[in-house]
Amino acid sequence: MNSVCKAIIAVSAAVAFTVDVDAFTTNSRRITVQSPLTRSSSLIKKAAQAPHETIVTQLYSSDDDDRQDNEIERLKQMAAKLRAEAASLEAEKAKQLAEAAEKAFNKFDVNSDGEVSLTELREGLEKELKTEISERRAKELMDVFDTSGDGALQVDE
Repeated sequence: MNSVCKAIIAVSAAVAFTVDVDAFTTNSRRITVQSPLTRSSSLIKKAAQAPHETIVTQLYSSDDDDRQDNEIERLKQMAAKLRAEAASLEAEKAKQLAEAAEKAFNKFDVNSDGEVSLTELREGLEKELKTEISERRAKELMDVFDTSGDGALQVDE
């Protein structure tokens, strides 16, 4: 809270608490008036017994505001740290997936020309899955994964 706001609140509090305390005294019991500007009822009770300057400083000391500001700042820093850590983990996971995909691609790219042909795809799947793959099924898979439509798979597809 900036100092201008604190000053405005202090002036408002001073006006609110310049009442005749004796007017609220009945049968040796004090009736306390609560205001939305006050922080706690105990401070109101102290206000009836303390000098005016003390009241304003007690009601609007910056200790509570500073503690709240520090806690908010600490939580913001923790959130930023968690976001950075999550982004780092996601980047690491993406890197691992890319490395695994490239490794798998290189297994299928027998002639190392940077592309996996239909024949290489079928033979690679048969070798990895240890089962026979029909030419039609290999063609269907090629059609699904060949986003460039050139009849061969590149590492980025």
